[in-house]
Amino acid sequence: MTGQIARYTRGTVGTLGMAAFAAAAACGGGGKSGDAVATRAPDTVAAAPAPAVSPATTSPVSPASGKARDSSVAPRQAIPAAQPSAGPRTVVIHGIDFTGIGHDRGNPAAKVVVVDLSDFGCPYCGQFARETYPAIERDYVATGKVFFKYVPFIAGSFPHAREATRAAECAADQHRFWEMFDRIYATQAEWRRGSNADADMAALAGPAGLNAQQFAACYAEGRTDARIARATGIANDIGVRVTPSFLVNDRPVQGALPLADFRRVIDAALLLAETKP
Repeated sequence: MTGQIARYTRGTVGTLGMAAFAAAAACGGGGKSGDAVATRAPDTVAAAPAPAVSPATTSPVSPASGKARDSSVAPRQAIPAAQPSAGPRTVVIHGIDFTGIGHDRGNPAAKVVVVDLSDFGCPYCGQFARETYPAIERDYVATGKVFFKYVPFIAGSFPHAREATRAAECAADQHRFWEMFDRIYATQAEWRRGSNADADMAALAGPAGLNAQQFAACYAEGRTDARIARATGIANDIGVRVTPSFLVNDRPVQGALPLADFRRVIDAALLLAETKP
């Protein structure tokens, strides 16, 4: 146990900022466990606030094929959103207040908090969401061990990421964020290549269980843009240069780590938390 805790704490930084997420790319690949390092660094791009996008259409078909889109995904395990009666859990890490930012799941009293800063357009964020997060959700979030916070922001370099983020946030206004999260990532390869992202996002509203008219109005009017800009501003402020980037309690972790490595990070954080009064 001592060795695991030591390996965990070696990756912890005392102050967030450029030093916390430095020397990396706009979309990081799978890293190795240990210090916060990403293995891929093709570019360095600062996150930028999302500009307005064109009004959404309500077409239920894929513009690329003209055929009904198959956006079915495996049923999500029933995990209530973490919204205790007193309001959202306070999450402050090295002086950065994440309370009310992003989307929460799990036990508000959990001793380990995982903050996921991702861009819906990043392929490695999609890889993590599809291949790694389901196991994290099943084994740590659903069991009450981890409080998970997903913070979508605009890195500024991925095709149609702005439209996908707006769609997800509009889904959140109908309490369907996680359903849209699943469908956006399940169809990521298709809408990234598409020529009409507004229609692509509108086509996901029905499968996500949304009221299509309410979704279209929210999307077209940019009702959630201030929320997106706030999350993007925080990502800028703490110097995120790799997507996905994580904070596991106070430790920064960069890149879409393989499941086994991410488990080791969380398990070490749990062990460390158990040693504290």
